[in-house]
Amino acid sequence: MLKSKLYLITLLLVFNLNYGQNNVYLTITHTLGTSSFSLNNVITNNLGQSVKITRVDYYISSIKIIYNGGQELTVPNKYILVKGNSNVVESLGSFSITNIEGVKFSIGVESPTNNADITLLPTTHPLSFQNPSMHWGWSSGYIFLALEGGAGNNYTTTVQQHGTGNLNYFSQSKTVTPIVNSSGTYINLKADYIEAYKNINVNNGPIDHGVGKTDLTALQNFRDFVFSATNVIPQTSPISAIVDNHFYLNNIELYPNPSNGLINIRFNALSTEITSLEIFDMTGQKVKHIDWNIFQNTLKIDTKGVFFIQFKNQHQVLGFKKIIIQ
Repeated sequence: MLKSKLYLITLLLVFNLNYGQNNVYLTITHTLGTSSFSLNNVITNNLGQSVKITRVDYYISSIKIIYNGGQELTVPNKYILVKGNSNVVESLGSFSITNIEGVKFSIGVESPTNNADITLLPTTHPLSFQNPSMHWGWSSGYIFLALEGGAGNNYTTTVQQHGTGNLNYFSQSKTVTPIVNSSGTYINLKADYIEAYKNINVNNGPIDHGVGKTDLTALQNFRDFVFSATNVIPQTSPISAIVDNHFYLNNIELYPNPSNGLINIRFNALSTEITSLEIFDMTGQKVKHIDWNIFQNTLKIDTKGVFFIQFKNQHQVLGFKKIIIQ
């Protein structure tokens, strides 16, 4: 009888802990005004000056979900490295909250984490070493925002704003109307990168890596103008949506890698589930599709760069491998 009572109590505790749990996601759609964004787009800022955007990387941290009449729920230890070449769909966790009204967050990394020893982090952590770098050095901390482009004739004049500094770690709040579906609740923002260059004289070719010039203006623009609510859940790059099937990843060999464009693929286990191969570049653009029934175990890629070869069956992505073409 005692065991039965303990079992019943355990079930009730589990039920109460999980009842009302809601998966919450933060999404960011990259835009240029009302148009979609991709790297190497040319924009015109409020000063009537044009710049070709070649890099938009930034950290989001100190995330709080605003709900039920202004209450705030802190999302613990959550850091998102946002890259302009891939829309964001990021899980914030599962919470027992309702009536989500908004989100609060900051661009950058808060102190003292900003000035901590980066070498202690696992390589998979978003605050670990990145290429290109998002860190100045132990004492100087992280690059909160890396905004880069070209201006002037043929857009050959370098423009760079690398914003950092504990004093420039600004908080902002956005009111949203979330979208709820079978997979959870989505807090949806759009980021308009035209606004990133508001009041920045790009024609002068400013290169500011620090805390007090156009780098600060860019961070203030991200605080005040870049983000707004949207009712769109973005489509992410196929690379970020991949199901990580270690069996296939561990039993598929690409060689040579790096390659001059001709790649051999060897399977060390049965591959009868595979129905197609797809090749994506670093921006998530599909460059080639090959049906499995006509595949001859070799691929040819004519363009230099880094590519992802994706393996699919009829229902899902099985895994992917990276290949470098020199």
